[in-house]
Amino acid sequence: MVNTDSYKERISISEAVLCEAQKSPERIAITYLGRKISYKTFMKKVNSISLALYSMGVKRGEVVLVALPNIPQAVYMLYSLNRIGAIPAFLSPLSAEYELEEYINKCKSEVIIALDSLYQKFMGVFKRTGVKKLVLTSVFDESGIIFKNKKDNALMWREFLKLKTDSNIYLSSPKPDDTAVILFSGGTTGKPKAVELTNLNLNALAEGTENVCGEEVRGVKMLSVLPVFHGFGLGICIHTVLYFGGECILVPRFDADKIGRIIRIHKPQYIASVPAMLSAFMKSKTLVKADFSKLRGVFSGGDSLSAEIEESFNKFLLKHKAQVKIRQGYGLTECVAASALMPAGCFKAGSVGKPYPHTLYKIVMKNTEEELPPGETGEICISGKTVMKGYFCDKEESDNTLKVHRDGKLWLHTGDMGYIDKDGFVFFKGRIKRIIVTNGYNVYPSELEKALLKHEAVKECCAVGISDKRKSQRAIMFAVIKEGIEESKEKQTELINHLRRFVSKQSMPANIYFIERIPRTQLGKVAYTELIKKAEVYRNEKNTAE
Repeated sequence: MVNTDSYKERISISEAVLCEAQKSPERIAITYLGRKISYKTFMKKVNSISLALYSMGVKRGEVVLVALPNIPQAVYMLYSLNRIGAIPAFLSPLSAEYELEEYINKCKSEVIIALDSLYQKFMGVFKRTGVKKLVLTSVFDESGIIFKNKKDNALMWREFLKLKTDSNIYLSSPKPDDTAVILFSGGTTGKPKAVELTNLNLNALAEGTENVCGEEVRGVKMLSVLPVFHGFGLGICIHTVLYFGGECILVPRFDADKIGRIIRIHKPQYIASVPAMLSAFMKSKTLVKADFSKLRGVFSGGDSLSAEIEESFNKFLLKHKAQVKIRQGYGLTECVAASALMPAGCFKAGSVGKPYPHTLYKIVMKNTEEELPPGETGEICISGKTVMKGYFCDKEESDNTLKVHRDGKLWLHTGDMGYIDKDGFVFFKGRIKRIIVTNGYNVYPSELEKALLKHEAVKECCAVGISDKRKSQRAIMFAVIKEGIEESKEKQTELINHLRRFVSKQSMPANIYFIERIPRTQLGKVAYTELIKKAEVYRNEKNTAE
């Protein structure tokens, strides 16, 4: 088994990966659009980008927003910023203008690294936020394809790489508790929070992941399709792989048929996914004749895996000569990614597995520290090396989520309900916090509601999630229109178009229904269960009509 108290675990993430790169410089670190990038090239890129960032004036402790998909530049930025002691805050390049402005204000960022397609959005935001510097890059900048492009008030990638400085670059100290990255999560309230993850958090995740894999993972090939702005994607599919000298097969956008071709050509040994991806894989025409005999692991996280999909995908794997079955896990951004996983060669129906090494789980009565006995459902609490430092610039929410219990340990109150059986297997039952998970992405009802209420015609509104075979869940909204305004299809379209200005593509509701009033309980709280049932009825009526 792996020693999870290794020296490498206690240094910065950039030092850990560059140390691994020096051992095998000719080994492949990244495969992207058919191009192979060696660890030798990887080291040179990280060094040159660190220098360019430093020459721009990026300082130790400064938060730099990174709005990129899974392209090499995103990976370089993770380690280059860490190397000079700065902090990358990763966010979705599909974010709406309103969301970008919130993230900038929350992180007090003055430097943005973004995909060139976001240029117009950022130009609208800059006037209101005081951002000083924007670096733009494209999905082709590191593929060997050269496009001449220029934008006003922005530095293009190739110009950025030419920046130099005469001063000695300040390298990051190897303190394990230094913040290494910020990712955005729903926190315990369902409102987006900036999660501070440390060097130790990410390195401990890597060490623990190798341990639970039950085998040596050094030099493996991982299909890295889960986004870098997602804890599962960044922590498992990128950092864990590079930490052990492996190869990240980067995929910037999920397309089942294209990914099918990538799997057939590059033959990854590990695939990490969310349930919605598994359904798409099974329907992919390009995987019909795929040979999975070399596959060593398939993991599912980000949302509950239904028994139906699990059984179907295991049959799919067996049909394609795989010697493994899918392994379900559980985790959240506040502990980087996975913190529990089904042990290799083991299966227990409905369970998300057992805790990672050096990770403790307990179930407590909601809003208390009182531990419940095996089999009783309560709030899931986690303690261990991967538990976050806190929420950036949000002491109140940090204190509500991270609590020192009577045992003297720091516990993360997840806001999720579950239980642990007598054999130590963890069972996830649902979320206390209001989050809708669609295609593996967190959608925050409170943000949808806040955006829709900006429309002058809306008096009240509420967002709920309903089950969906393809996306796991879909967001549905109910709106109460002000008196004197007609309810019509044209008005529905108007409200949907309004939302698109404030909400990212993956967060958009499937529909907006008009309702006379928002149902409430006797205590005056919104009756979410009643709204979910109503949304299910409306959907079934639509399907019947079609």
